[in-house]
Amino acid sequence: VAVEHRQLVNLCHDHRTGFLAPHTAGGRRLRAALSASFSFDTSWEGPLLLALGHEVHLIDEDVRLDPGAFCAQVAGDRLDLVNVTPSFLRELTSAGLLAPGRHHPRLLLVGGEAVTAAGWRELVRADEELGVAVYNMYGPTECTVDAVYGRVTDRPGRPVIGRPGGNLRAYVLDAALRPVPPGVPGELYLSGAQVARGYLNRPGLTAARFLADPFGAPGERMYRTGDRARWDAGGLLEFLGRVDE
Repeated sequence: VAVEHRQLVNLCHDHRTGFLAPHTAGGRRLRAALSASFSFDTSWEGPLLLALGHEVHLIDEDVRLDPGAFCAQVAGDRLDLVNVTPSFLRELTSAGLLAPGRHHPRLLLVGGEAVTAAGWRELVRADEELGVAVYNMYGPTECTVDAVYGRVTDRPGRPVIGRPGGNLRAYVLDAALRPVPPGVPGELYLSGAQVARGYLNRPGLTAARFLADPFGAPGERMYRTGDRARWDAGGLLEFLGRVDE
């Protein structure tokens, strides 16, 4: 996927003015764990946080594969921000990541896979009872990693992926590319400042997935995610799986 600098700039600006802002007031520097492989798009978080003046602590491979050692590094380095998948978070919480009386992150980001209903309840509990700001992050590489997100307490009763980030738009459309009403499932399309250039040297696939945006300005494109979603009555997106499932 060919992602341009301008898309990363928007991602950086959105994070700085969005969910990072309450935790960086007064110039406070965050300590962030970088545990993602550099072949995974989430690893862009490290350079972006460095560009914003924060600390990035690399989690070695042997530590990443050992939940107890991972939690020990979070506590020992007093890390503020951890970004992991929901399934790995279950292992970390079993190993004591959020144990009472122990240092725990101020910001917890989960993404890369769907959150189960039981997992959602645990995330809401961590946010409400432990004071950990927990965000569910959604976004394909084709829309520069994090395109839609929300705090779990925005909808405590069931999993949602939230709202589009800054300078981004999300559409839930039917097969004829018409918007569907709230509560009705459709395919999720993403548009705006983080839509990538396309697939390198694959013009046919690029044309099939990156379409002209019928709701945007002339020349704007939208990305067809292949994911099913629906808007709820409060304007939040629910992820419903893949369209080919």
